Amino acid sequence: MSAPSARILVVDDDPLQRQLIAAMLTGTGYVVDTAGDGREALERVRLGRPDVVVTDSEMPVMDGITLCRLIKGNELIHSTYVIFLSAHGATNAKVTALDVGADDYLVKPADENELRARVRAGLRLQRALAELEAKNELLERLALTDPLTGLANRRAFEEALSTETARATRHGKPLSLLFLDLDHFKDVNDRHGHAVGDEVLSAVSDLLKRLGRRGDMSARIGGEEFAVILPQTSLPQAKLVAERIRAALEASPVGRSQVVSVTTSIGCSSFDGSGTVASSALLRAADEALYRAKQAGRNRVV
Repeated sequence: MSAPSARILVVDDDPLQRQLIAAMLTGTGYVVDTAGDGREALERVRLGRPDVVVTDSEMPVMDGITLCRLIKGNELIHSTYVIFLSAHGATNAKVTALDVGADDYLVKPADENELRARVRAGLRLQRALAELEAKNELLERLALTDPLTGLANRRAFEEALSTETARATRHGKPLSLLFLDLDHFKDVNDRHGHAVGDEVLSAVSDLLKRLGRRGDMSARIGGEEFAVILPQTSLPQAKLVAERIRAALEASPVGRSQVVSVTTSIGCSSFDGSGTVASSALLRAADEALYRAKQAGRNRVV
């Protein structure tokens, strides 16, 4: 957030005060807007999303305390930095403003240098909080993503499956689950090395992304084990999806530094939308189907 792009809203019912305060801040290169009371200011905050609001305390229609409470209580605009600029310098007035969420409090008449410094401090804090939020979002994404393949990891898969089973039960919609295990993958690592093995895993992940339909979720849940959640998908439809994945992998050797032919065994389980279903039941059924696919000779869908 650079100073020239920062947006400041000055709120005061006294036209002369509004003009004076706006002039102090306009000289710094900020984009400055004004409002004559709290209600007008709240509408401008909702529409224009200023970075900082500098507001008087006592105003007609809606006072500064109410304005601040409404801003800080709204999830969409609560990060707006609110500075009170009031003629009331008593401690109880400051406490009241800070208690409703004000970020800073100055007493009129405002010192131009101090006001500018407080605004700069508010903008720095906002920038730091925005960067922290972005880092936290990145960490959360990383915590739910398999670093090698970019697919959802086991934690994300389990959370998504729990959500989808609850949704399927609530709305009476079908839900299917695929478990995939790459056949004899240990031999790939033993013969070609783990680097090639990683290339194979990445290529299989790319295939799942490419063949996935909108709303499906693919995840890597173990070494060479993958899962695909298929919302609103019946068992016959899920078998078609699984067979398409199996056939595509069988027909297309994968790898970059070395091309390797691999196949996959797939177990399908499904909820038809009647009654209730638990994610553990779908997991167990898909795992048992996968076991039968391996026992029957691998490279097949059960």
